[in-house]
Amino acid sequence: MSVRFAVEALKVLRLDDYRLLVAVERGMINHEYVDVELVASISGLDADYAAERLKRLNGLGLVQRYRGPFTGYILTTRGYDALALYVLVKRGTLSELSTSPQGEGKESEVYLGKTPGGRVVAVKFHRAGRTSFRKTKRVRGYAADKRHVSWLYQARLAAKSEFEALRILWKGGVSVPEPVDWNRHVVVAGYVEGVELYTLPELGDPEGFLAAAVGEVGKAYEAGVVHGDLSEYNVLVAEGEKPVLIDWPQWVPSSHPSAGFYLRRDLERLASFFSRKYGVPAERAKRLVESVLAKHGAPAP
Repeated sequence: MSVRFAVEALKVLRLDDYRLLVAVERGMINHEYVDVELVASISGLDADYAAERLKRLNGLGLVQRYRGPFTGYILTTRGYDALALYVLVKRGTLSELSTSPQGEGKESEVYLGKTPGGRVVAVKFHRAGRTSFRKTKRVRGYAADKRHVSWLYQARLAAKSEFEALRILWKGGVSVPEPVDWNRHVVVAGYVEGVELYTLPELGDPEGFLAAAVGEVGKAYEAGVVHGDLSEYNVLVAEGEKPVLIDWPQWVPSSHPSAGFYLRRDLERLASFFSRKYGVPAERAKRLVESVLAKHGAPAP
């Protein structure tokens, strides 16, 4: 799902349009479709004027219109993207954004952007819950205790959770992308030049890389964070075969009752992958894992 349409829409949005989009967003907290009168009331704009502007926003694909006993609107993915980008641009976080994804997953898309100072950044759009809401609400900890969670709010919670983890980890000296800013479902972080571990047919020193990676997992635990879903798909190989750990929305604190279980699972997944793909002897991989687990008192399986 490209953000190109949201980027194009930003070029023609007025301040009143932004107010209307925010009003629809707020109205969706309690309504499946938000009545035009309610949108006007929340935005503080005249109802007739609001109705005309909403028709235009519908034409831009930023809202979707419902016609029934009343005329109502909901935000589209494109509209939510536009809201987040509008704020990040106004804050001075972003000045440019590519319209071709750098990476795509089931629950996120990553694009390259630039700050006003010319720094290259990674701009991650969380999509959690948009197509698999029931499943993610059931398994994701950050959504499990919410009685009413729309896909917008769930994606926002994922972004907030990931940014919080990155701040903790960066401060703790863990090898992760530097957190820059976030708004709604979008996280902006420092761009890391590297490739995903799972794509590499070989490494110069597989055992050394595994040792470095599990060491970073241990440092994350010491900083108070357990990834919770670590695998070869969210480890980057940066210059000098340095591991960088990414994708943190599902993290749990080290104080969580199940933290030891998640820590062990994360480490054993990595060890299994290195033995399977790069030929690291299983016993050596296991010793690396057990050394980290023993240091942090993780329970035996």
